[in-house]
Amino acid sequence: MSKNKPTNKKATSKAKKPNGRKTWLKVAGKVHELNKKQNLGWTWNESMRFASKKVYPKFKGKSVSKVSLKDIELDFKNALQEGQPPMPTPKGKLKEICFRATDVPLEDLIEREWYSIADDDVWLNFDDNLPMRFSFDGIIDTGIIKKSQMPNMKDIREDARKLFVDKATNSDDLPIMIFKTLIQPNKEDDEKPCSYYILVTFENSSYDSQTAGQEVTSSKSVKDLSEEEQEKRKKRDEERKKLKKENAKKKKAEQRQKPKEVEPKSITKPKEQKPKDETSVELQKIKLENTRIEALTKSLEILRQDFKDGVLSKRQYLQRQQQILDKFEKGGQI
Repeated sequence: MSKNKPTNKKATSKAKKPNGRKTWLKVAGKVHELNKKQNLGWTWNESMRFASKKVYPKFKGKSVSKVSLKDIELDFKNALQEGQPPMPTPKGKLKEICFRATDVPLEDLIEREWYSIADDDVWLNFDDNLPMRFSFDGIIDTGIIKKSQMPNMKDIREDARKLFVDKATNSDDLPIMIFKTLIQPNKEDDEKPCSYYILVTFENSSYDSQTAGQEVTSSKSVKDLSEEEQEKRKKRDEERKKLKKENAKKKKAEQRQKPKEVEPKSITKPKEQKPKDETSVELQKIKLENTRIEALTKSLEILRQDFKDGVLSKRQYLQRQQQILDKFEKGGQI
């Protein structure tokens, strides 16, 4: 019984196929390494996509031992310098979005009494992307931040009460909150949105003194705003009114839930009839109020024109504007 001898394998004339996976991993790994060195900001997946489209095709089919790292680096640099932008586009620094402080209407920058510092009405119309700095001696200095990051103004008001108000001997000693439009450090007066900011501080504070004479003048009013900005202001005002109504309803509901003391019945007096001429009195009041509103509008327009013509400084303009508004609110003739 003869044993079968093992047959010799025939030598093939074909060369062994290169391991494409190893070649690919070598190229992709080097591309991602070069991405990090050049601070392109690509993720691993983005590096692989770039390598697949721009670098690997030149090494496809080659043995991993015949692909040098220097050749990969050379082809990588050539791909970046091609007229066609690389895939993916390198990630640069995210562009900062700012609302230009010089576009804030002067009506929003009038001086305020210290106690209004926590009123929503004061801050409502400032854009969330407006650069601002809240600086009050002995209380806080936020540095330049966006309005959306503003601190708790109620806490600042209480601190101001303890530091300044409680120690004041007369009304002239009470702090006045002011707003100053300034150029950001290391920036220029170049009209770019992120080149400016609003400083919020007390008049005659150290922050007010440090920035004396550095204010950027602007004569923009609400009427000068774009339709889009005016629409935003209108919506914010509607939201504020809606919130006030909701809060008022909550207070009424809480009052209803409280038990009321039982009072003895009282004899109801017959309702007095209104005199016939009461209607005419009401009409006279309405006419008088309309006249006051017209006078207010006209006075503010004349004042604004004086400011634009250079007759008044910004400080004088704001002070006189506040005087007119205060007089109007107290019911005086304008």
